[in-house]
Amino acid sequence: MSGRNVTVSLAGSIVRIGILAAVVIFVIRLSTVAYDFGYRVFTEEPVSNPPGLDISVAITDDMSTMDIGKMLEKQGLIQDAKLFYIQEKVSEYKDQIKPGTYTLSTSMTAEEMMAVLASADEESTAEEDYGGNSESMKDATEEGGASESMTEEAYTEGMSEETSEEQ
Repeated sequence: MSGRNVTVSLAGSIVRIGILAAVVIFVIRLSTVAYDFGYRVFTEEPVSNPPGLDISVAITDDMSTMDIGKMLEKQGLIQDAKLFYIQEKVSEYKDQIKPGTYTLSTSMTAEEMMAVLASADEESTAEEDYGGNSESMKDATEEGGASESMTEEAYTEGMSEETSEEQ
């Protein structure tokens, strides 16, 4: 074998090993992300500790589960709309969310929110069951969808009160 052939063969082997290493690293990272997401489907914590902030939301007939998840995420009730979508699909509340106006709390888990959203009473309040803070409630809009946004100052004040109570 000539020196040139050995060099080409060695370079080819190094490239193959590099590609294999990159594939292994990619698979490990993808597996870690998939495991974390799957774990969160069943163990997701509420956004805040009790009493939390009560937020009124309006669900309409034309809203999909993903639309509801995006609205809840935008309102600060959940952390991830895609996670809510999967949680709803694997829960006992699959396809049972009913249109209506609901008051949900940031101290509720997604499962607890789904229980309220699937309840027969269209004007449902979770305050008594989940310890919501009625002073921070928001009025639902007449058009449907998410309620009018709480002012940023009020939301920040509520969050800072929770943090100071924890310390």
